[in-house]
Amino acid sequence: MVSAVLFDLDDLLSDTETLHCRAYQAVLRQHGIDLSDSEYHEHWVRKGRGMTEFLRNRGLTLDLSALRKVKAEQYLRLVESCCEPMPGAINLLDRLRGHKILGLASSAYADAVDAVLTKLGIADRFSCIVTGNQVPRIKPFPDIFLEAARRLQVAPRDCVVIEDAEKGVIAAHAAGMRCIAVPSPRTAGNDFSRADMVLSSLNELTLELIDRL
Repeated sequence: MVSAVLFDLDDLLSDTETLHCRAYQAVLRQHGIDLSDSEYHEHWVRKGRGMTEFLRNRGLTLDLSALRKVKAEQYLRLVESCCEPMPGAINLLDRLRGHKILGLASSAYADAVDAVLTKLGIADRFSCIVTGNQVPRIKPFPDIFLEAARRLQVAPRDCVVIEDAEKGVIAAHAAGMRCIAVPSPRTAGNDFSRADMVLSSLNELTLELIDRL
């Protein structure tokens, strides 16, 4: 029996991966570096890699802390002006509330996650919120999901993860949790073979489907 449902955030509940991408593009452009949309989605979203690996792959030696600071400032401005929920997200959280324990498990840093949750007004839906800077390793490693289960005091086998990207599905599988994939338009080409179920929209996800897993 599924006791807890663990949600990803970016491009699952919030339409924000394009905002992350725009923020990275803006800060890199200041240093004469081009970052395409497709490169961002392959490197950051599908594979779960970050700025450290990006700079290494390009043979660049820039101040990582300074880049991250400017990127965070750019992103928070974009969230304030452009952040929207994904279709069906708010309704789904309301439908599950009171029936399942809900947790949020995002690889993004806490300031970015908090800004989105505040903008959408959904922070109170979650019994725990785990972010990328609170665990040793981010997705595709299982640390975030295992930490969420620990905080909720729920066994991994009694959790189901809702994810939009390949890295999250891999992380859920490694954590010993069941997983429902809901690809975004930007992750439709990812490998979801390890997911227990793949849906085309959050509107298709019901309490009955979760309980049948």
